[in-house]
Amino acid sequence: MPLSSSANSAHFSAFRSFEFIKFPSTFITQDIHDACLSRDGIRVGFAATFQYQIPEKWLIPAVLKYRDFGKWADVVESAAMSAVQHSCAEYNISDFQNQRGIIQQTVEKNLGPKLEGEDETGDGGVYAKAISLQLSNVDLPRRYRDAIAERQSANEDIALAVNERSQEVTKAGTELLKSKAEAQKVRDTAINDANVTLTEANLKAEEILFAFEREAETLVRVKTNLNLTVEGVLGFLANNMLATVANLKVSANEPASFSQKTEL
Repeated sequence: MPLSSSANSAHFSAFRSFEFIKFPSTFITQDIHDACLSRDGIRVGFAATFQYQIPEKWLIPAVLKYRDFGKWADVVESAAMSAVQHSCAEYNISDFQNQRGIIQQTVEKNLGPKLEGEDETGDGGVYAKAISLQLSNVDLPRRYRDAIAERQSANEDIALAVNERSQEVTKAGTELLKSKAEAQKVRDTAINDANVTLTEANLKAEEILFAFEREAETLVRVKTNLNLTVEGVLGFLANNMLATVANLKVSANEPASFSQKTEL
């Protein structure tokens, strides 16, 4: 007897030789998990959940090809596994670490043709309509995870070393600026002290020079006004010097003369 179909609230049904074959009319949720090979040949464990359903128009072809719901559901699961396998082969192992969302989109994109085929007849697929897929877990190889952890640790050590170096450079720069400021302070103080000493020495020299000039002028006037010879001027100076010394005591052998009177 030819097959026919009818719909109710929960199932599509078909009968063959007065035997009813039931298919759910609502979404079916299926969990899958296995391992796949990445593009660079590394096995990656995965777990995913996908939703699908059978459109009423594909019910009879599905029964004719797969006989019942159980066999059809097994084929749908195999098609979904194939979609995951093909999707894994498009990415390197490193992509599973940082492009998980993109990989999920790829799996979901590849799942549609695997279940539905390339046209509206469903003949190229398994007569199932893909609804959605969630990649719930990606299990990277232990050696790869360890390598990632070591690289992250190394990066952290490098970042710490760079930070410490930056701190030391900053500290050294601060000390250098401090030393330069201190050296400038010492230099400024030395220059100031030297300027003060030089100024004082110049003033003292001017004072002495002025005193000598005045004394020379006085001697010239004395020599001129008193009509003295050079010896007379020396006698004048000697008498003035002796007059300024209090309680002068002199010991001298004979003959000795301390008076310049004869020269004046």
